[in-house]
Amino acid sequence: MTLKSVYMMTDMEGVAGIDDWDPRWREDAAMARGVYDRTEIRRLLTGEVNAAAEGLFAAGVEEVIIDDGHGAGRTILAEELIAGVKIARGTMRPNTLIGFGPTVEALVQVGMHAMAATPNACLAHTMTKDGTVYRINGREIGEMQYAAYQCGQFGVPWIYTSGDSHACTESIAWVPGIVTAVVKEGLSQQCAIHLAPVDARVLIRESIQQAVAAFGQIEPLVVAGPVVLEIQRREPWSEESPGAERVDDYTMRWTADDMWSVAQLASYGVTNAPPPR
Repeated sequence: MTLKSVYMMTDMEGVAGIDDWDPRWREDAAMARGVYDRTEIRRLLTGEVNAAAEGLFAAGVEEVIIDDGHGAGRTILAEELIAGVKIARGTMRPNTLIGFGPTVEALVQVGMHAMAATPNACLAHTMTKDGTVYRINGREIGEMQYAAYQCGQFGVPWIYTSGDSHACTESIAWVPGIVTAVVKEGLSQQCAIHLAPVDARVLIRESIQQAVAAFGQIEPLVVAGPVVLEIQRREPWSEESPGAERVDDYTMRWTADDMWSVAQLASYGVTNAPPPR
């Protein structure tokens, strides 16, 4: 089966060479050290994204749509991207998977980390680094599954992950046949043994071509509706959320017919969300 269009979800915590949080919220974020640290993060992430895109194009993929998915929404160095890709970025997003549409045939995830509270995983968290837990129909998920369930609803399989060793192990546990690339071995929340970035990029470039070859043998990750999303925080919710039911002081619950709809409801308060286009 020929694969022509790929959606690339990206994050920064699973990239080789990164073992500390994004400094954009630090007190020195606008000072020399903070600017230097964030520039290094952006450069390392962009290198792995380019390597993944190069591998996809080498394997015959014609369209690569990159979601600049790290929380800041503007982390990838756009001017350093290779020719031929498209990048979806920004903070005022109309939906949770900007750039995703009916032409997309497969999901790949680059720079990924394990879900919150995964033992020894580097920079493990789910959405925020304060111990937030997400559950879909009672099963705990991380950020990778949150994207993959939405794509899976439209028949799009999650075929590839690069990132921390624990993120790759997590991916394999969820998706039989998925191809992974371990670019660092997590030792603790802020410690890892990293591949040299140049070696990580070679590994990603080569391994993602194996994922393209496996396309057609990997099933989409799908959850049957109605879909119930629960978000549990370490600290009590101080605010109400549109469309949500308060379970207790720490947990909110959203219910919708399908995964796409519940994600848009929880993120943007949108009911009856139109499909991506």
